[in-house]
Amino acid sequence: MEKCSIKMEKKATKNPSGWKNFLAAGRSLAVLDLLLPVTIISAITIGVVISVYVPASRQAFDPSRHASFVGVSVPLLVGMVVMMVPPICKVSWESIHKLLSKQYIRDQLLISIFLNWVVGPLLMTGLAWMTLFKFPEYRQGIIMIGAARCIAMVLIWNQIAGGENELCVVLIILNSLLQMILYAPFQILYCYIISGDQPSVAKSALYAEVAKSVGVFLGIPMAAGIAIRLAFIFSLGKTKYEKYILKFISPWSMIGFHYTIFVLFISRGYQFVHEIGQALLCFAPLILYFSIAWFTTFAIMRFLGRAKATNEEGCECDQELLIKNIWGKRTCTASYPIVMTQCFTVASNNFELSLAVAISTYGNDSKQATAAIIGPLLEVPYMLALSMIAKALKSTFIWRTEHLETGR
Repeated sequence: MEKCSIKMEKKATKNPSGWKNFLAAGRSLAVLDLLLPVTIISAITIGVVISVYVPASRQAFDPSRHASFVGVSVPLLVGMVVMMVPPICKVSWESIHKLLSKQYIRDQLLISIFLNWVVGPLLMTGLAWMTLFKFPEYRQGIIMIGAARCIAMVLIWNQIAGGENELCVVLIILNSLLQMILYAPFQILYCYIISGDQPSVAKSALYAEVAKSVGVFLGIPMAAGIAIRLAFIFSLGKTKYEKYILKFISPWSMIGFHYTIFVLFISRGYQFVHEIGQALLCFAPLILYFSIAWFTTFAIMRFLGRAKATNEEGCECDQELLIKNIWGKRTCTASYPIVMTQCFTVASNNFELSLAVAISTYGNDSKQATAAIIGPLLEVPYMLALSMIAKALKSTFIWRTEHLETGR
């Protein structure tokens, strides 16, 4: 009987332990990746100090006093668009038709749609209500993060953890397109209809405002990113594009992100200091969401891998490996790269979009915007830690390594 191809990195003196693998993963990260939490906190701190000690600075980016577009001051609008264009430039839009021809990708798409667009928003809504039931504005900001599925930073986490790059690209494209359609109705559904809260304006007017914000803050970056990528690939070739153009474009995402946070805390820092006790409550639902979403997806994908192999004719696990004292030895058929891609896609959120829509809809001095800022403040270090945990789990479980075209 033909056996499944199984890969095992066992805990022994010959191979690194899970803990050593965790530390090795941390050492393999780029210095700038490790410094992200520090630079974000620095941008927030400097912005708050300026806001508190230079009161006039709070009005510098007030959309009611200066040039604005969709309710956002032009300088802030530029920062938010700039931070979203580079990740879209990294997505292989020109190869989507080739990727969709692979059976394993089509299978994983159905799983991802359910986990990302059914489970994810419902989980974040439930956690927001459980922890912020007395603070409707902060709760709405957290729910808006849950409705925004990740299309940007997940590329980084997936690469660090060793996930499946082709699958990640397809999931990002899918989430980008679905977000254009679903974010506005989801925001109304989870923030107001399910929750029972009443918006300050009619739901139809709020829907139109959110849809317009999504069109601007996701539509414009998507159009710009796709145009830049395709124009340079067809004029210079993919190799030169990735070597020169993408290398120049990539840092602007974090530059724009830090600039946006800096500006927001200049205008919002004074209020943030006086509401710090309430604002810190937003940490609870986010930490719970990242943890529950990631580890639950990990368990689900391991189980689905086992079920799939059980149903495959002529496929069994290597009995020699099963007798080893290894965690997860009864579910040895899951594919590590696919499991990691699904885990990080479900656990991550598009904080750029939720932040942009919160500012556009509720104002840059709103509590919804403050909650949206806390998202990346937590997500960046937490996802870095999960990326290293993933590396440790790779040596703790037995993983299947069949070729992708067999469906894994």
